[in-house]
Amino acid sequence: MKLLKSIFTGMAVMLLVSAAAMSQAKVIAVVNHADWCGTCKANGERAMTAFSENNPDGVIQFVVNDLTNEETKQASAQSLKEHGLYDAMEAKRKTALVYFFDAQSKELINEISVGKSNEEIATAMKTARKGTK
Repeated sequence: MKLLKSIFTGMAVMLLVSAAAMSQAKVIAVVNHADWCGTCKANGERAMTAFSENNPDGVIQFVVNDLTNEETKQASAQSLKEHGLYDAMEAKRKTALVYFFDAQSKELINEISVGKSNEEIATAMKTARKGTK
């Protein structure tokens, strides 16, 4: 349980974005997560490190969509609405997936599982950067 809390603390710190960074983001990555998700537990910390290492300039903004329970789903829904992605994410309920959207058009660019290798994550992020309008 302590490991899980440290993973989420690390994710929360990484995912906090200032207003200035939000306005500069070209891509919004929505991370579908749940406390009960085995893939999230097994790969979350490693994947979040890979996402962070491949986003040194903050061009990609990360938003957590916590699907653990009804309370976390409601809180996440509010965040998705603030980013203009609620409708786009309504049908995307699989955990351990990260969806990359163009920050302006809100069009889906690509997606990847947190269970993929660091190299595959890096490639997905490069594709997302190139796919912005």
